[in-house]
Amino acid sequence: MQLMDDNTGHSVGPHVDEIMASLRDLPELIKLMKECVECVRALMPSAGGTPSSVMSSLSLTADIEIEMHHLAGSAVTVPKRAFLRLNRSRMSIFAQELAVLVFKKEVLAQSTLTGKSGKGAPPKGQLDVAKVQAITDAVLQEFPQSSASDVRAAIRRKCNNEQFNQKNLRNM
Repeated sequence: MQLMDDNTGHSVGPHVDEIMASLRDLPELIKLMKECVECVRALMPSAGGTPSSVMSSLSLTADIEIEMHHLAGSAVTVPKRAFLRLNRSRMSIFAQELAVLVFKKEVLAQSTLTGKSGKGAPPKGQLDVAKVQAITDAVLQEFPQSSASDVRAAIRRKCNNEQFNQKNLRNM
């Protein structure tokens, strides 16, 4: 039996096999899209109406499990695909990108390692100590020549940078 397109009169039979093959691949593609959404959401700022706010609403529509990676044997997990894609060219870049995966940019902007603020500023939230330790251990596994204080300094800089970025977004 030959299937015909009513509009063009052309045979559509050969294309049905391609369509069916594509439909079979759809669950895997949805899974990959979900992982991409998580990566983008973790790395994008989330002021009102930004791409990350769209991504977070999109991610709610797909109930697909994402493979997670435990940091340095701890209970702290991040999406495995995102972890494997982190920039490993320098320890500080890797540590800061990992901090974004673990905490999200908004949390980093509103927190410090100790919860203290300098020069009369109101106190901030303290980053979860267990998560900071997991990040530190994971970074030291990747960059054994570094020290824990180097990693903490990179996380501290990331908190400061995100606070600065959020202030600038509000002033625009």
